[in-house]
Amino acid sequence: MRAITLAICCLLGALLTPALQAAPADCQAEGAFTVHLSSLDQQLLTILGAGANNGDTPDLIRYNERTDSINKPILGNYARLRLAAMALRDGDTEFARQQLSQVEQRSPAAVDAALLLAESYRLDGDRQRARDWFVRIAARFPGNPRAISGLVLAGDDWRNQGAMEQALPVYNLALNKVAENMKALQTLADDPDRLYRSLTNSVAGNSTTVMDQLVLAMVRDHDSGVLDATRKLINANNVRKCLRQQEKSLHNAIHHATARDLSNSAFRTSAKMEKRATRQEIADLERVLHNAPDAQDLQARLNDARDRLQRINARLDKLGSTALPAELEKRKREMQENQQRVEQEMEAARRQVRQALQAQLPELQRFYRNLAGEAQLGKAQLLQARG
Repeated sequence: MRAITLAICCLLGALLTPALQAAPADCQAEGAFTVHLSSLDQQLLTILGAGANNGDTPDLIRYNERTDSINKPILGNYARLRLAAMALRDGDTEFARQQLSQVEQRSPAAVDAALLLAESYRLDGDRQRARDWFVRIAARFPGNPRAISGLVLAGDDWRNQGAMEQALPVYNLALNKVAENMKALQTLADDPDRLYRSLTNSVAGNSTTVMDQLVLAMVRDHDSGVLDATRKLINANNVRKCLRQQEKSLHNAIHHATARDLSNSAFRTSAKMEKRATRQEIADLERVLHNAPDAQDLQARLNDARDRLQRINARLDKLGSTALPAELEKRKREMQENQQRVEQEMEAARRQVRQALQAQLPELQRFYRNLAGEAQLGKAQLLQARG
């Protein structure tokens, strides 16, 4: 399978992850999610994974016209991108724009569609509209390095035409965007929790921010294992929500048991005080009787005290123990074990995401630095020409 096919399959896995739902009653993790591809989906992926061929045009058009696949909102965009790219290669800008106008603007394919649209105007000789599109793309997708590269291209085009006053602000805008995105990348590196929240959303971003771009880059990297980590994060999060609901039920049961125990606590305290006093009375009487064994009245009092002590002990036994019932103790222990296990699973998934983040950051940073270098070079050449 070629790289583009693998990338689209990975992207499908991320974008088609089902919305978060309540975990099962027993708080078990859901099974692994599988992307289901129809025969038309498979055929399209094969076409996209191969080189551009005009003979594939009917199949590319047919996919969007005939398929009712759940994957059409994603794959259909890439079919239109391929059609538009082939049309631009052949000089048919009108057909290309017709296809590009139907690409979903909130999809990861939107940046490519916008760049191809700008290229269509450039091929028609409408360089002003092409430049305007490059600027518009950067404004709409400020976190996408390819969108910012359009600014550099627009600046170069202005400079090559000798339009110095127009080129300089475009170069400066590109440099400002690069600086903002480099800062955003560093913020993500320092606070990866923001990335976890973005990854566990049900739909991937559309590259309007640096975070969206980074998420898509990691998702498209099959070796990063981000999709597997994301599924684990979502499942663990669902299980944790379920456990929290069960914990509330357990706390209510413990509170009920404790409240019942508290209602007896006053009687238990009084009985214990009476028991201590009675035992002391028995000890005193036994000591006196030891020295005066014929004192019948003291013997009667001792017998009465002993009977009283038995009744007190019986009353205490009836009031019960202050310890939680064994069933509640077991549930409490299992709850703590399950919560600890889920937190460990979430931390392992986060660690996997952090590793993928550390692997992708240098590549994006290098891309932005190259863009900054190109913009600086164009700006230097511009200022040199003005001087």
